[in-house]
Amino acid sequence: MSSITASSEPAPLAATARTIVFTLVGSGHFMSHLYILSLPPLFALIKADLDISYAALGLMVTMFHVATGISQVPAGFAVDRFGARVTLITGMLLSSVCMGALGIADSYWIMVVLTTLAGIGNSVFHPADYAILAASVQERHLGKAFGFHLLAGNFGFAAAPILMVSLAAWFDWRTALMMVGGAGVVVGIAMMLFGRNLTATRAAKAEPRAPDKSGVRALMSPALLVMLAFFVLIAVANSGVQTFSVTVLNQVYGISLETANTALTVYLTAGFVGVAIGGFIADRLRRPVVVVSASMLVTAMCFGLVSAIALPLAVLLTAMALAGCAVGLMRPARDMMVNAITPVGSTGKAFGFMGTGLSIGGAVAPVVFGWMIDEGSGHWVLAICAALALLSIGSAVIVARLSPRLDNHVESRAVT
Repeated sequence: MSSITASSEPAPLAATARTIVFTLVGSGHFMSHLYILSLPPLFALIKADLDISYAALGLMVTMFHVATGISQVPAGFAVDRFGARVTLITGMLLSSVCMGALGIADSYWIMVVLTTLAGIGNSVFHPADYAILAASVQERHLGKAFGFHLLAGNFGFAAAPILMVSLAAWFDWRTALMMVGGAGVVVGIAMMLFGRNLTATRAAKAEPRAPDKSGVRALMSPALLVMLAFFVLIAVANSGVQTFSVTVLNQVYGISLETANTALTVYLTAGFVGVAIGGFIADRLRRPVVVVSASMLVTAMCFGLVSAIALPLAVLLTAMALAGCAVGLMRPARDMMVNAITPVGSTGKAFGFMGTGLSIGGAVAPVVFGWMIDEGSGHWVLAICAALALLSIGSAVIVARLSPRLDNHVESRAVT
C-alpha cells in the first residue's frame, strides 16, 4: 500500500507506452493477489498428500503475510535507491519462482521458507506500482490509474479459487503451483523486455525521505490508533473468509469443494463490483462513517447467516455475494475516513500505518482459524468473522466521535 503525491505534472506518455505500463503493472498486481490466495483452495489436497494439520497449512499463509508486512517499508526504500523497475522485476521473479518451487518441495519446512520468500517478493508491488503510476500518469488521471491497479488485484483474488482447483483437478496440486509460478516468471520477463517506462524518477522526488518526528507523533493520535484497530478487525474477518471459508463450507456443512470454491469466487467477484461503485456512493453521500457502518452491518448479517445454518445453494451464493459487495463498497469510504483524520503532511505515513493493520490481520487469522478447525470448532469461524465485522462498526463510530473533521469530505485515497 502506498500514497504518492506528485509535485508537478509528468510529461504525458504516448498511448502505446501508457498501455504497456498499465498492462505490466496491472499484470504484476494480478499475479500478486493470485499468489496470496493460491494455497488455501489447495489445502485439502496438500493436507491429504503431506499429512499435515490445517494449523501448519495456515502457518505458511501467515509467514507469507508476515514477510510481506515487514518488507513493505524496506521495499519502499529499494524503490527510491535502486529504481521502481528493478525492484518490481526482482520482487515479481522472487515471488513467482518461490510459488512455483512449492510444487517440487519435498519438506514442509522448505515450503514454509518458500512461502516466506514469496511474501518478501510480494512486498514490492504496492510501493513500486504506485510510484510508477504517479510518475507516468497526469494528476487528473491518477484516480483512474489507481482504480485500474486496484481492480487488477481484485481480479487476481477472484480468479484464484477456480483457477487453482481447476488446475489441480486437471493435473495435481503440485503442477498447479508450478504453472502459476511459471506464469509469474513470464510476466517478470515481459517487464524486463518491455518495461522501459516502468520508472518512478519523479515520484521519488515528490516526498522527502528524511525522518519526520512530528509525523510519527501524529500517528499516535487516538483517532488513528482506533482506525488501526478497525483495519485489524476487518483484515482478520476478511482473511478468515478468504483462507478457510472453503474448508468450513466443505467440512462443516458438507458442501462439495467445487461449490465451496464457487461461493468464495462469488464473494471475491462481488467485492470487485463493490469497489467499482463504492467510490461513487461515498462521494455522493459524503458521510464515510455511515457508508462504512452500513456496509459492515450487511457483511456481519451475511456471515452470521452462513455460519448459522446449512443454506440452499442459491441463498448461500446470494449471502456471499452481498457480503463481498458490502466489503468492497466499504473500502473507498474507509480510505476517506483515514484521509480526513490524518494531519496535514502525514498522509503517506498514515496509510502506511493502516497497512500494518492489514498485515497483522492477514498474519493472525490463518493460524488461529486453522487451529480452530483442527480442534473441531470450524463452525465458529464464520460466526467470529461476523462478530469482528460488528466490532468494526463500533471502532468506526469511535473514530467519528474523536474526529469531527469526518463530517467534511476530503479527497479519498486508494488503499489495498
